Amino acid sequence: MAFVLTTSSDVHCPNQGKVTPAGQSKLTVDHVAVTRPDGISGKSVTGCTITDSSSTVQCKTVVSATGAAQKLHVSGAGVALATLSGATDGSTPGLSASAGQSKLKAA
Repeated sequence: MAFVLTTSSDVHCPNQGKVTPAGQSKLTVDHVAVTRPDGISGKSVTGCTITDSSSTVQCKTVVSATGAAQKLHVSGAGVALATLSGATDGSTPGLSASAGQSKLKAA
């Protein structure tokens, strides 16, 4: 089991770029909306420390996010978990998350 991600969770690229996920207000944790992977895919990445050059590209957009709960769903889709993985459009495309809450876990 892993902690559920919310709109206040830390979702980031390997170079400290931050992603602000979209929430699903039908389910909240401590009054903060949970998010699903589709609330992370397509979102902008801000603050990536990589600079664009001929050999490197700064992370600007999340191109994929996976890691949804199998049993806990909101509006027909699994909520995102702290085990989230994914990719950005940058030279170091990884994506990871920290739930920032310890009240709700899902599998």
